[in-house]
Amino acid sequence: MNDRPDSRHDYYARREAQERAQAERAGDPIARRVHGELATRYAEIAACAAEAAPAQNNA
Repeated sequence: MNDRPDSRHDYYARREAQERAQAERAGDPIARRVHGELATRYAEIAACAAEAAPAQNNA
């Protein structure tokens, strides 16, 4: 991952998708919940990175 804001967004969006897939495959309910929580957190970080991208690109 490099430091460009769009790259950060792409990275965290990809991690969100990976965690959601892991949650779907998990057989254990606790593992499913934890992967779901991680996916939610990655989605929040990706959204923040997307919001920061236009501001940093205009600087």
